[in-house]
Amino acid sequence: MGSMGSPRYTETLEAVDAIRERCCQREMTPEQFTAEVTDVFYDYLVDEDPRDDVVGLVDYCVQVAREVCELTLFADRVLPHRLDHQLRWILDQQGDAETLGQVVRRLRVRLEQNDELAKIDLVELCQHGYETHQGLFSAVDTEREIIDLAHEFRVVPALDAAVRPTSSGRLANEEKSRGKALPRTLDLLAHIANDPRHPSGTLARDSLVGLCAYGETAGLAALRLPVHLLSDDQRDRLHEIYVSHEDAIGPEVVRIFISEQQLRDREILRSALWQANDSRHLSSPEATV
Repeated sequence: MGSMGSPRYTETLEAVDAIRERCCQREMTPEQFTAEVTDVFYDYLVDEDPRDDVVGLVDYCVQVAREVCELTLFADRVLPHRLDHQLRWILDQQGDAETLGQVVRRLRVRLEQNDELAKIDLVELCQHGYETHQGLFSAVDTEREIIDLAHEFRVVPALDAAVRPTSSGRLANEEKSRGKALPRTLDLLAHIANDPRHPSGTLARDSLVGLCAYGETAGLAALRLPVHLLSDDQRDRLHEIYVSHEDAIGPEVVRIFISEQQLRDREILRSALWQANDSRHLSSPEATV
């Protein structure tokens, strides 16, 4: 193990050692090794002690990569060079960028002052932040502070932007934080959508219905719809989306080429649509007990 530093530094070295042991037991692939070492490195940088030898930490990680890439294990001569380049690039980004805590604090102050431009900036960060501020958001769970801020101040367009598949830089893409960022953000949208009185509730229901139109979010969004609160327009839009999904799947003869996820999403959409219409019938004046 490398030279000792702060307790956090020591924990990071031990975490890298643990990843090496899992490699020796062939419990992970080279790609998983790189991803986990990078996550550990990012986690350390969140609360880096300035007295620590961070360059030494990079060297240690790369040395571990060389060990696991010997012929007896992964036999990959490129991986150590790739990891070295990636970790040093992260260090360069850290040196140039402001911290996530600073970004969150400044946005919070402006939102507390009901600054409309702050809401626009929050939407922009949720929509493109994974590309424009990659050094801040590449680590696991680092998007949560921004997403939670959008939820706290009920900035529905920001939550929508974080998950809408039309932007490659969205903070809660389906891969972010090992697949947890997307469902967590949709949960927060659903929490707001269940408010029957606040205007943000209507916006959140509009957002969830709209997200049903995308293959990446269709089933997940439909599962979170408060169907009893949908307006006639929202039900009509959901029906249009369902028909579009049906058209995309095509006739029965070609459905063997459709993925299981597409078929499951279709059934979830169908269920949501039926429940939405059942709710309308039950709440109509003509409904009988």
